[in-house]
Amino acid sequence: MGSYTELYIDDYPVLSSKSYVDPEVMTLFTESNKKVFTQKVGSRNPLVWGELQDEEECLETAHHYKSSVKNTIERLEVMGYTMAFVKRQFEDSVNERRSFLSDDRPDGMPEYYIEEYNFLNSVTIDDFIAGFKELRLSQVPLSSFVELDKFELSKAAKYLASDTNGWMLNFPCTDVRSYIRVYLESCSFDSSVVQDITEVTNAGYYELEDKVRDDAVDTLLSGVDVNSKIIVLTEGSSDKSIIERSLKLLYPHLADYYRFMDFGVANASGGASSLVSQVKGFVGVGIKNKIIAFLDNDTAAYVAKKSLEKTNLPENIRVLHYPDLPLAENYPTIGPTGEQSVNINNLAGSIELYLGEDVLKENGDYTLVEWRGFDRSLGKYQGELLNKKGIQEKFYRKIAECEQDRAQTSQYDWSGMHLILTSLFTAFEP
Repeated sequence: MGSYTELYIDDYPVLSSKSYVDPEVMTLFTESNKKVFTQKVGSRNPLVWGELQDEEECLETAHHYKSSVKNTIERLEVMGYTMAFVKRQFEDSVNERRSFLSDDRPDGMPEYYIEEYNFLNSVTIDDFIAGFKELRLSQVPLSSFVELDKFELSKAAKYLASDTNGWMLNFPCTDVRSYIRVYLESCSFDSSVVQDITEVTNAGYYELEDKVRDDAVDTLLSGVDVNSKIIVLTEGSSDKSIIERSLKLLYPHLADYYRFMDFGVANASGGASSLVSQVKGFVGVGIKNKIIAFLDNDTAAYVAKKSLEKTNLPENIRVLHYPDLPLAENYPTIGPTGEQSVNINNLAGSIELYLGEDVLKENGDYTLVEWRGFDRSLGKYQGELLNKKGIQEKFYRKIAECEQDRAQTSQYDWSGMHLILTSLFTAFEP
């Protein structure tokens, strides 16, 4: 008969696989999500296992990977499964199904095809999201043997449950992660997402010490590019270290989806011009990984980026500046005419400016930006924050304290780093 894995979202079974995990499903987790614990056999999900009264007191070792709906949505969006993307895939799948149903047939369209065709003409993705919620709240078992008429369900919910074959709900899409992404829209952020591999582990397909997630994802890395880590390039080793450590602190559930260029290992030189050259090199060799190149939000970076104007960047490469910072809209500067506060976005936005007011201020005053050279091609001055090394040292002390005790994180200003990281997460949104 075989052994099966089960994917539960908010305790509802949404996907099964025989003998081994679905590698694409495992991209939703990290190895740190692994949970091994003892449970009563009778506590297994009744929608899959029924009532196990005879074994209610028997114990077993459970083998799960567990995350939250919120974290899973964020991970999917990092991989490109935004609602905008899955809506397009949904519409394409519906149109393809309608085209199949309406194909010329000698005897005309069968009655049961007409009913489905009319339904697909009017149904929306929001109807299906509501249908997912109905099935979960009504506790409709994921099985082709269930009599759906005994449940009061909408047309969308009935359609979802009408052709499950015990594997997954009948949502129009071509990718299991699109299906999961839409299902998650029907749940609260704090609900759980659990890949239960207890049965297949007990059957000998896995050992408890196996890194099931990592091994499964490794099988995908030579296939579809969406499964590879996104490469992040920065102007220098300081930028790399600051962003990477901030990502691990503020969004630890997303850190495994990115790989930062290590300037020390690669012996790469820093600076905007060097970064632009690296981007051109990646374009030249046709690398398929998704790549995000982060430039400073200053004059020098905009000058360097001008050399990319004639380069046809492929869809897998994004070249971004650090985003505009509200704090920088009226920031104190010093130059030949003395001190004055001006908007330094696009002129002096190095990484240090994003490290928080608690780092930028000394005795209640902001560290000044000093005006340096003038670029004639853009007609703009280049500004540079004074005492960069001291500011970085203050930031490293701050982040080290929070890495030791995450409860301290809320005591500091991370608004600038949140802006950069949000830009990172949304880099490939259409």
